[in-house]
Amino acid sequence: MSNLLMVMPYRAYLAKAKAEGFRVGAVWDPKVATEIFGGLADRYLDDVRAQADAYWEADFADAAGYERVLCEAAREFGAELIHHVGQEESMGLAARVAEDLGLAANSADSVHRLNDKVALRRLLDEHGLSPVRHADAPDWRSAAALLDRFELPVVVKPTQLSGSRGVVLVRDLAEFEAWGAALDETGYTGPVLVEEYLTGPEFSVETISVHGRHHVIGVTHKRLGPPPLFVEAGHAHPAPDSYDKAAIGAVVVAMLDAAGYRTGPAHTELRVTPAGPRIIESQARLGGDRIPRLVELATGVDLEGSVFAALAGRSPAPRSRPDVAWIHYFALPPGVLRSVDGLDAIRALPFVDEFSFPFEPGGRIPVTVDWRSRHGYVVVSAPSHEEAAWRVTEVESLLQVSVDSLLEVRS
Repeated sequence: MSNLLMVMPYRAYLAKAKAEGFRVGAVWDPKVATEIFGGLADRYLDDVRAQADAYWEADFADAAGYERVLCEAAREFGAELIHHVGQEESMGLAARVAEDLGLAANSADSVHRLNDKVALRRLLDEHGLSPVRHADAPDWRSAAALLDRFELPVVVKPTQLSGSRGVVLVRDLAEFEAWGAALDETGYTGPVLVEEYLTGPEFSVETISVHGRHHVIGVTHKRLGPPPLFVEAGHAHPAPDSYDKAAIGAVVVAMLDAAGYRTGPAHTELRVTPAGPRIIESQARLGGDRIPRLVELATGVDLEGSVFAALAGRSPAPRSRPDVAWIHYFALPPGVLRSVDGLDAIRALPFVDEFSFPFEPGGRIPVTVDWRSRHGYVVVSAPSHEEAAWRVTEVESLLQVSVDSLLEVRS
């Protein structure tokens, strides 16, 4: 049995790590937990504390304090491996500490090359992979001068934020300055990236690496919302066979090799442009938006469990099912919810695996600007994409809402 110290382990990860024979220590930041789970954060961390063999808390924003907690936890727990399984913002320091202590599955440099948007672009350039025109600057104001190098529109990105936060399509200088002002409101002052706008269908590639061998578990087709924010409206796994999934997976494997990534999950987003697959970004973690659940429903492969199998040196299990799974996000009119019907009928449908509707009558439905402000979702599985689409349509027909629009509320 090995002692695995995990940073930001979700509850399901603890059980699956133990199933692979690990003793597990957990490190969490309560403030980050509150950002993710809101008012349920304390209860969630209580559950983590109860499931883990040992538990520590740290302020991830305090680099010196965070490093001290990791070192103390590794010593007290007798850690044989340190692995960060959560958000990218706090992953880099954990990877460096793990490497310094000789307890890392990957070099800190390889994790940085995947997670940092500028570092990834430079890596791809060095290896002649996935060419995309780009330029970076230390902050958004410095980046204004870069716009003259591109044909508008362009995509602008804060390089040190996760989950596609702050990634926007800008079509002129006024939209660029509005984007910068929005960054200022969040307190972000770090580097930014300007990239050519890629066209074509978007995908993510879910991989598990084991000692330098990269297993493409599958390719997920992403349905995007409208510009300029492109908030995902849904995902389908696996992508339809009409797309060249082998070519899509091959460019990701080449990227992982170039990065020197050895063991663990990666979630890589790309577009298939008229010139071929072009990588948008990657992260050394599992994908969000319930993608691991879609993979399991469609293929039988437990992506979360595969992470810990990889840390134990075992390859992922083979695909055991030939189905498809979709997640569909609802797009409701913003305003105050007056009434809602059909929730029980939706939950009773035999093909509905998960259903989330986070509003009560009298609650405000926000404008969707990122993943946090989406309007709930449904996960369905089916034997084909056509059947999955029909099942989503049936769910939409059952969800009956009455909303007082924002304009009515303000008047």
